[in-house]
Parts: sequence; structure tokens; C-alpha cells
Amino acid sequence: MGLRALGVMVAGTLLGGSLAGASAAAVRTPGAGSTPGAGSTPGAVSGRVLVQAYLSGRHLPVGAVAGIRARSLRAASVSGTRWAIADFTPSASAAPKVQAEFQDGGSAGIFSRAPGQPWQLVQTGPYGCGHGLPARVRRALELPAAVICQAPLATQRRAAAAGRTTASTIGQSIANIALAQVGVSDTPAVTSFDGVDCDPYTPMVGALSPNADGCGLDSNFKLEDENEEWCSDFARWTWQQAGVTTDVSAINAGAGSFYDWGAAQHEPLRVDAGTPAPGDAVVFFPPGDIATPAYADHVGIVTAVNSGGTVNLVNGDFLGTSNISVQYNTKVSLTSWAAEIWGPGEQWVLITPPAGPQQPAPVPVISGSHLGVTGTTAGFSASGTVPGGSVTQYQWTFGYGQNANQAGPGVSTVFPGAGIYPVTVTATSSLGTVATRSWDVDVTGVSSAVTSIPSDAVWYLTAPTAQYLFLPTAAGGLAAETSDGITGSGWLQQAIGGQLSSGPGPTALAYPDPAVADAMTPHAYFRSSGGSLAETYLGQLGWITQPLAGQPELGSALVATTAATAGGGTPEVFYFGAGGQLSETAEQGTSWVTSALPGPDTADVRSLAVANTTAGVQVFYLCSSGALTVTTSTGQGWQSTTISPPSAVAAASPLAVISTGADQASVFFVDGTGTLAEATSAGSTWAVHVLPGTTATTSLAAASEQLASGALSQEVFWVSRLGQPAVTSGSGTKWQTTTLPGAATSILAVSTYPGLPQELFLADGATLHLDASTGSGWTATTLPSTPVTFASRVLLYAATPGDDATASTAASAAGLPASAVTEDFATAWAAALTGNYLVIAVGQAADDALYFNTCGWANPSGEGAGGTPFDLASEPLDQLPGAEEYENAAAATATQTPPLTADLAYYATHGTLPAGVTALPAQSAPAAVCAGSPG
Repeated sequence: MGLRALGVMVAGTLLGGSLAGASAAAVRTPGAGSTPGAGSTPGAVSGRVLVQAYLSGRHLPVGAVAGIRARSLRAASVSGTRWAIADFTPSASAAPKVQAEFQDGGSAGIFSRAPGQPWQLVQTGPYGCGHGLPARVRRALELPAAVICQAPLATQRRAAAAGRTTASTIGQSIANIALAQVGVSDTPAVTSFDGVDCDPYTPMVGALSPNADGCGLDSNFKLEDENEEWCSDFARWTWQQAGVTTDVSAINAGAGSFYDWGAAQHEPLRVDAGTPAPGDAVVFFPPGDIATPAYADHVGIVTAVNSGGTVNLVNGDFLGTSNISVQYNTKVSLTSWAAEIWGPGEQWVLITPPAGPQQPAPVPVISGSHLGVTGTTAGFSASGTVPGGSVTQYQWTFGYGQNANQAGPGVSTVFPGAGIYPVTVTATSSLGTVATRSWDVDVTGVSSAVTSIPSDAVWYLTAPTAQYLFLPTAAGGLAAETSDGITGSGWLQQAIGGQLSSGPGPTALAYPDPAVADAMTPHAYFRSSGGSLAETYLGQLGWITQPLAGQPELGSALVATTAATAGGGTPEVFYFGAGGQLSETAEQGTSWVTSALPGPDTADVRSLAVANTTAGVQVFYLCSSGALTVTTSTGQGWQSTTISPPSAVAAASPLAVISTGADQASVFFVDGTGTLAEATSAGSTWAVHVLPGTTATTSLAAASEQLASGALSQEVFWVSRLGQPAVTSGSGTKWQTTTLPGAATSILAVSTYPGLPQELFLADGATLHLDASTGSGWTATTLPSTPVTFASRVLLYAATPGDDATASTAASAAGLPASAVTEDFATAWAAALTGNYLVIAVGQAADDALYFNTCGWANPSGEGAGGTPFDLASEPLDQLPGAEEYENAAAATATQTPPLTADLAYYATHGTLPAGVTALPAQSAPAAVCAGSPG
């Protein structure tokens, strides 16, 4: 069947060379019409535009791409949509952890472009597989590996089981171990490399950079996965499991480290040559000279050599049709298979494991708890033995980023949030051998009005951190003040769904939610206007509100915690039910179950606090007699105890609790004399201390802050009788009080998330404030007090005075305020980065600046000249485009920029084009030109 019969037009011109070459070259689609932004010539696919779309979609830094692999860029058109596929080569100057992002198919990008819209990254994966392409486009582009990439895992498992044989050599042992892993897959399941890539092998080899954010529990190893491109981790693990110990510490996440290992062992390292054997690592390289240290596309394990010279391979981190997994490929001719899978000109090199006796590996043992509490110190120790030697070093990782890594036989850490964290220790012996042990810690956390969510966009980073402050609106709705933790982006208030009853505001938890692919997810809990318990959480497609079991009494405070369970933390919400009875609603599987807890009832439903310890949950409240009561969960149920301060407890005293250790808690309150006091658990008894500060406040907040010394400071925040916020902090024996800026009538929440300033959220009547610690003092900021409208989230950015005048005229015509126009590049960058604004780049200079930043202007991300994380959004829009996208209001003809700007601004606020306008003027493409000023 011919291409025209398929309705497909194919470009056969192919692009290669450096990034400079990519900017000049283009693939032309014969007969295709001109569409704005497509490239430098009508019907062309601009290599530079695809590079920018790839960098943006992969969240890679500027300069990460050296160019597009020769003969890999192909384009086609079907049913009006244009498609392109290209393989990108990492820059030699990119950090090894950045280069690893290109492995295993992450270097190949599939792009689509609807008529009149910009190119978008659709999918990443092995080049020859063409995952994400319509079948007829994949055929038209002659991607021959499609059948190879789509074999069902069940079929592969059966074939792999049949392939195992009796092991008489280290090589055959490696092969058998690899074959037994076929089918082990990512958790959560993913279908591209532009998100998380969570596997169990990375923690089992003690990789130093990744984190577990966004990862789930592996069902095979009963171990929390970590996020890293993992073909090399898998291959190293199979070698170690078979007994290889020679210099395996030199093998890391980079597939090229196997080549470097072979060079250090003086192996021949012949390109596209050699005699393969079971257990060999086969390393795949892009065309060109192989440098040391080497970048490689992938490493797999040879499991058998067939007659005729073909081999069977087991490949870790291999993308299939439904997930990334360990896959089995049989009867592979290495040279042709490499070109089919990874792209034209792919090379391969065999690395042979050592055949002789191996030095013994150490046997490390971890001591510590499998349970942890957010904000408290968790301690771990390691010991180890090795025949004929000794352990000389212990290297620890904690599953929340490389900045937390430590060394030594005894270490401690403070986990930042609820979830399961894979703790690893790698022991190095005096013989130079290494071994790793993993230790999952289930960390629980308690609720607050504010939650913090680390980013999982890049496997070796946890920043930026998004924050959500939940509060009721004046109309009784639920709102979230949001910030993404990047300087310059500020805060904005969004209405997110849910109708609250009168009384205390919502409380919130963040925890890895299986319903949202194990992503760290904010959940707000509240009493609905109908009287039932309800929650609103951030799902994959937006905010979702649903009723829960339970009927809190009108005016009841709500607190929540996560409880340690076999599959990770599950939420429990506490409140007062009918008659002031302490009650609980807990998630059990896919449903919620409500129960009344034993203990005295209360007449003050607003005083309620919760702490988590490794021994169980502790709920604090004032019973009907006014006594301070703690109800504690134990292995035998719930038990209630009365705490008796010498001066009693002030009527309606607010309560605030922190966990002061794995099995200890402190509760802060106002005693009968109006003085701030603390009760600290000491075994089965409670010790009461009077603290500096006298207050008649109706709210308290408490937190633990890790000092530079590593010690934890207890802090209680309160408001004086004169409306002055203050903090009393100390180690438990010596306390001091600091006055904070601003005025307040109540405290909403306090946040001490690692990597962010300590933050105190305050209300002064209807005005919201944020006091943030700078290290040397505190600064006050006013937060938005009403939900933002979409019109106030439209920002027109201009980089020249003429374009600024155009933007102002368009904003006025669309009914936007003058504040909707900015000439400040950093402001426009921050707004586009968050996805909280619709940014319209007005004029060629603004479009060029946001797309390429050739001038190298200062920006909140600290990126240098030559690239940005941004991509062009589809237009026109009357909704947010998503993070790292903006609209282009630079017309192909400069005189058409004013009407194009006016049309986009009007559409943003009205959802339709101005009267008499039926189509947008043609747009120009961004160019790598420095023009205008940063504002």
C-alpha cells in the first residue's frame, strides 16, 4: 500500500550533528502547508524547536542536549496532525546524573502538532519502538522494532523460565538471576520516561542520588522503589547476586560505567565485535568515538548464545506497552537490533564478568526502627564483617534526595513527611569489596492546615516544593493558598471545591496516595455544610471532593494522622461526634469506617490535637470537667489518661502537640493562670513545665525545627493579649521568647519543611499574613484573602516599550487591570513556571526571551543563557495552560502583533474571539536572538 493510500505524508530527510546544526536544519514534509511556529521554512520541522520541546517536557537543564542523532529525525502527517520522532544526544559537559536521563529510551522523543499549535512532547521510549505513535504513522516511518517492543510480559516470563539452566560458572549464574527477574516492573506503572521511573534495584545497590518521591512498594521484594533510570542498577545487581565483587563500586547508574569498569579491568572493549557469553554485559552506544568516562544508551545482560550467533538478552528499565519492566528479548542480532531499538548507527561493546575466585563481600547489618515519625530524629547504626578483612566505610541514603546522604557506622536523620522511605547502607571492606542492605521505614505524620509536596519531576531533585494552605472562604467554600516554593512566584488563593459548615477550618495531610499513582498528595478534611465529614484532594486531573463516613458535631475541631500499615500510611481523622464523644474515621482499603473511641466526652469541641509516636497515636482534648485528657492507641485498643497541671488548664485553652521523639510527645496549653505550659510524656507519667510567655490566645501551633547542629528545637507559637505573634523555643530545659512581626488574631498553621524557610501562617481578622524565618530574623508578607479569578491570572509580558504599549492597550480592551502587564522577565518566568498563570508573550522580543533567553537574563530558576524550561501552549486559551507553558503573541508580520495580542487577551477573559474576528493572525516562531530588556 502506498503512502498516499494511507493518507500519510512522510519526510525522509534526516538531521544530525550539533545543536547548532539542529537550529539550522529542518525536516520538510512534502506538500505540507505552512503553519505558524513550525520552523524556518513552510512545512519544516525545526530541530531547535524540537530540542526545546524535549528539554521542557523532560525537565532537563539548559545545555543538556548536544544535538539530534544523525538520521534519527523523521516527520509525518496524518489526518491533519503532524508527528515527529528524534533521538537526542546528551552534552558531554552535562553532569552524569543528567546524562543518565537519556538512557534506556529517554533520549528518544515523539512529538505531535495539531494545526496552528506548537510542537508538544508526547512520549519518550526506545527509538525503534515508536511508543505513542499511531500504528499507521509508526509503519510509515518504518520503525522496525515495533513487534519486538510489544511482546506480552506473560509470554516473556514463560520463555525466561524455560531459558534457565544449571549454573556452573559465574556467567551462567548471572544469566539465571537475570532471567528470574523478567516481568519485575515499575511501581507505579508508567508508559514514558518523562515522569517517575521507580524500581527496586536502585535501593538494593545503594544508589546515591535518587529519592522515593512518587514511588510505590515493589510487590516482589517488599521494598519501596526509588526513582532513577535503572538499567545499570539492574545489571550491577545481577552481577553482585552472582558473587561478583571486583570493583563493583565503580559501577553506577550510568550504563557507560560498565564500559569504564571493563577498561579498568583491561578488557579488549572491541566495538561491534567479540564473542558473547552468558553473563556478559552488553553496552550500547550512540554513533561516534567512545570516551572515558563513557555515556551509553543502555546496558543489558546476555543470557544465552544461539546457533547462528544471535543472543538472548534480559534488559532492565525497558519500556513496553503498559509499563517499564525487566524484559526478555530472544534471537537478537546485536548490530541490527541495536540500530532498530536505539537508532541508526548504534554500537555495542561486550563486558565480561570476572571468571576467577572473588574476594568476599562484607555482610552489613542495619539496626534501627522500621517506624518513624515526621519531624523527629530517627537513628540507625550498621555493623559488618568480612572474612580476611574489615569494614572500612558505611555510606547511607534515606530515600529523599542526595542532600540527605551520610557516612559512618551511626547516623540519624529527620524524615520530611509521611510515607515509606528506603534507607540503604553500603559497606566497603578493606579488600575493596562492597555490599548494600535496604531497610524500609514507614514514617507517619500529623495534620496541619498547610502541607508541603516535593517535586518528583527529576529523579535526583526534590525541589521545587509546592505548598498548600487550606482555609474556608467568606462564602463557606474551601480554598487553598498555593505556592511552589520558588522565589518570585508568590502566593495565590484558589477555590477548590467543597462547602464547609461554620466553625474551625479544615485540617490537611500529605501522604503517598495509591489512588493518585502513589504521588505525594494533599488532602483537606472538613465538616461539610450538610454535617458529614468530607475531603478534597488533588487528583491527577484536578481537585476532587467526596463525602466520608462520620458526623462531626457542629463546631468540632478536626485533626488527622497517617497510621503505619503494611502497604504504607493510611489516614485517620479524629473529631467529636454527637454528645462530645471522641470519634475516628479511618480509611480501610477503598472505604472509610467510623468508630467512637473510649474515654470521657467533652464540652469544648474546639480543643483537639494529635501526635504520632512509634508506640501509637495520641489524641489530646479537654474532657467535660475541663481536665487535660490524652487517649492513646495501643496494641490492645485505646486507653485514656488525665494530665494534671499544678495550675489546671484554662477554660477553652487551645492545644498544640509535637512529637519530641520516636515514642514521646509534648502538649502545649494555657494553664489556669493564663501562662503558657507544656506537658511532656515521661514513660507512663507526664511532667509539666511553665514556659515564658503569658497569653490569652485562642490558638497555638507547635513544631520541631532541626538546627544547624542537627539537634531539634521545640517551638510553640502564640499570640499575646495585644495581638502580637511570638514564638517560645528551647530544648526542653532552657526557653526563650521572640516577638514576631505583624499583628494577628489567630494562628492558622506552622511549617518547618526541609529546604524551605520556617513559616508561620496568621490571620488578623480577614487579613492573612505569612511570617517567614530568614535565619537572622523574620519577615512578614500579606497573603491573598480572597480566591483569585481567572482574569487576575492572565499576565501579558512585553520586553520592549513598544510591545508594552501594545500589551496595555490589549489588556484594557479585554477588561484586564493595568497590573496584568509586566516588563519584568523574572516575573514572567516565575508565573509561567508554576502553571498558576496564563502568560502571553507580547512581541518577538518577549517570545524569544521566554523560549530561548539568549540574553542570559536573571531568572528564578537560575538558568543561564541559551534555553529555558518553557514550551508554547496551544492557543487561544481561556484556561491555564499547565506548568512551563505560555502563549505566543508575536505575529509573523510585526504589524499584526497588536491585533494578535488583543485577540488572545480578549479570548482569555471572554472565551471567544472579539466580534468580527474569525481567525488569529499568523504567529512567528521563536528565534535565538537577544533583544529587548529584562525590565
